Amino acid sequence: MEKGSEWRKWDLHFHTPSSYDYGDNSVTNKEIIDTLHANDISVVAITDHHVMDVERIKELQSLGRAKGITVLPGIEFLSDSRGRAPIHFIGIFSEDCNLTHIWGQIENKTNISKIKGEGAKINEVFCNLETTIKLIEELGGLTSIHAGEKSNTVENITHSLPHGEAQKTLIAKSVDFYELGKPEDKEGYLNVVFPAIKKHIPMIICSDNHNIKKYIIKENCWIKADTTFEGLKQVVYEPKQRVRIQALKPHEKAGYQVIDSVKISHSDFHSQTIYFNQNLNSIIGGRSTGKSILLGAIAKKLNSDKEVKYGNEEYINFVNEVISNLVVTWKDGTVNDKRDIEYFPQSYMYTLARNKNKELDNLIGSIIKQDSLKNQLISNYETFNSENSTEITNKVNKIFQLQEDLVKRLNLLKEKGDRKGIETEIEKLTKELAELKSKSQISEDDLENYSNLRTQKDSLSKSNEFLRDEISRIENLKEKFFINKEIDFELVSISEDNRKEIRRKFDELRVKFQREWEAEIDKIQGINSSVRQENEEAINEIDKTPIYVKGLEAFQNNTQYREVERKLKIQKDKLADILLIKGEVDKLKEQIESFKNAIKDAHREYLNKIEAFKEDLSVSRGKLEIKASPKLNKRSYKDLLNSSVNQQSYHGQKIVGVELETNENYFTSVNQLFDKLLEKNVTLKGQYSHNSLCQKLMASNFFEISYEIIYDDIFNQMSEGKKAFVVLLLLLDFSNKDCPILIDQPEDDLDNRAIYKELVTYLVKKKKERQIILVTHNPNIVVGSDSELIIVANQNGNDSPNKNGIKFQYVAGSLENSREFDDSVKITLDSKGIKEHVCEILEGGNEAFKQRERKYAIAIE
Repeated sequence: MEKGSEWRKWDLHFHTPSSYDYGDNSVTNKEIIDTLHANDISVVAITDHHVMDVERIKELQSLGRAKGITVLPGIEFLSDSRGRAPIHFIGIFSEDCNLTHIWGQIENKTNISKIKGEGAKINEVFCNLETTIKLIEELGGLTSIHAGEKSNTVENITHSLPHGEAQKTLIAKSVDFYELGKPEDKEGYLNVVFPAIKKHIPMIICSDNHNIKKYIIKENCWIKADTTFEGLKQVVYEPKQRVRIQALKPHEKAGYQVIDSVKISHSDFHSQTIYFNQNLNSIIGGRSTGKSILLGAIAKKLNSDKEVKYGNEEYINFVNEVISNLVVTWKDGTVNDKRDIEYFPQSYMYTLARNKNKELDNLIGSIIKQDSLKNQLISNYETFNSENSTEITNKVNKIFQLQEDLVKRLNLLKEKGDRKGIETEIEKLTKELAELKSKSQISEDDLENYSNLRTQKDSLSKSNEFLRDEISRIENLKEKFFINKEIDFELVSISEDNRKEIRRKFDELRVKFQREWEAEIDKIQGINSSVRQENEEAINEIDKTPIYVKGLEAFQNNTQYREVERKLKIQKDKLADILLIKGEVDKLKEQIESFKNAIKDAHREYLNKIEAFKEDLSVSRGKLEIKASPKLNKRSYKDLLNSSVNQQSYHGQKIVGVELETNENYFTSVNQLFDKLLEKNVTLKGQYSHNSLCQKLMASNFFEISYEIIYDDIFNQMSEGKKAFVVLLLLLDFSNKDCPILIDQPEDDLDNRAIYKELVTYLVKKKKERQIILVTHNPNIVVGSDSELIIVANQNGNDSPNKNGIKFQYVAGSLENSREFDDSVKITLDSKGIKEHVCEILEGGNEAFKQRERKYAIAIE
């Protein structure tokens, strides 16, 4: 059985016409086998009432072999232990037992002897439960007993009867199987009975068929084992793992997710095809026997990106030679080299565990991103990072532009002169002009009206000068297209049809918005142009006003008056410019301060965003938790300071040497340095300007999403072996993949306690979900996790010859494949059974088997 222990249908309670109450005695043995074959039964136990028909059983075995059906000899007893009715129990024996001897012993050493000796009726003979079970055990057999809501069951013994509970306990201690009457019965045993008696008894369901022409099973009984009596014994050792009562085949995996076989045609392997079980496959062997080569070759053939043995070029080259002549066939019959696998070479978990801040964080990040909602949160944060960085950079540039404008305005303000001096000069020239006006030929009223009109005209002219520049500035805004961002990058993960539709709508809206924007600008321009036009018309009206004309004529020929008026206008224009520039200076300072605060707030958002969604990123599987939190990358921040700030001065040394014990220390440092850079109060190294360092400083996100792993303890406080096991859990338990898992010697990274207590338990659970192929030297992994298939590797040698001198050779089978060493067989792999190879190759193998057999032993005093 090249694929080891596999799930098949078994019927362990079945009658033939040799039973006194059979329904149709005309039934032939061939009809029996043909019907069982038609119902996909792989193993049947012949359990006639108080009789073992040796000849019939032997013929059924012969007919069964031709159909791939194993026939186990058995017998059904009536017990003298009873409640409301006698209890039925069954003895089952090996397919290759001495049937004549066994039947002779049973017939003569039980009350069945009364049938022949005293002429008692078959259904009136009762056998002692305890002594008969002991006899079955001595003859190498296994015992099942009716249980649950089935007639003649152990549950008929009520607790109200004398010693009823004690009798049930005794039975539980003695029998190997409970045969249920219906599938629902198992819940009561699992939830109540087994916890109470501290023993898990394997439960089966059978046809109890008495007429093959009416063959019906209430539910399928699946047993995972070789189709042998030795295979059946494994159910006793693994009652939770080896038997299922259900309609569908248990743990069935999709054909494209299971490697069925590998054919190797390299000269060192000759031509070998190795088959795999869909559950747990263990490759064992001595040193340099080709275990890791086989696993690594499969991994590389299926395009694994991990090296099979890092740094060993000769080994790597040999594996590459092997895979050139290697064919991988999947369970669905497809030969495919492109399907996915997960491969973990030797020491991989240990390496990841030690390198916590790099590859392990990347691994955890990939685990988190498997959840679409969590992935979206991270994706949104990454988008925010990019956009926030761009916005901060733009704001920093804007601050430096505003500062340049501020310097220009301050210089211009300085050039315009001293405000107080100008105001004094205006007062002086105003008096002077008033004296000249008093000497003119124009009346006092006309003079006042002229002066008002003159002032009004100067104001309108000044306003139009401003409007001329304002209209030009507003017109330039048409080119400032606010929706200038391309969205193609954001649409990458969206389906093509939706992507095209979104892109089309986006472009339509962009064009529409641009048109509306330009139209609104034109409206505003229209208003400004109208005001300017109205001002021009008002100026023209002033120029035509008689009083204004009269005033002009009165002073036109007065050279002194005109000169003083000209000087006064210059000073008034200067004062107006100063007031305007002073307002612009104040506004620029206000804008700079606003941008500074906005940049500091935006920089803090790098942290705030992580704080806001960190709980949503955290995940757990049983005892294993991954908690997300923000983490300051102090090294990156310090590297920036070291590379940019000149440290020849104490001031520079203090900036770089800042302590970053808390996040608030960091923000204080960043904000203080930012302020100093804006003031250009820091000496920098050559490649940096104050602007470029401000951009780098404030637009860089020095915070990362960090993950803390908890499994009983915090990751950093675990032993190296436990860390490695936790890494394995991360690799497998949090993966949403269903592809095969290939692991090379996981025990190398783990301590012994982790192997037995943690890894074995985990493998038992995980193999139900995914195919696992692993190389190991540890018997607890092979035996404790009840490996479905063991592949034994051997390298040809004087003391360990292979067939035809082939360098590397493999043999495969189940744990129940047992055959004592035969020294007449010279080929090492053929000289003994798989169980014996395990015990010889793996140190502690014998003890591992004993421990497994004791695992479910009854614990009742």
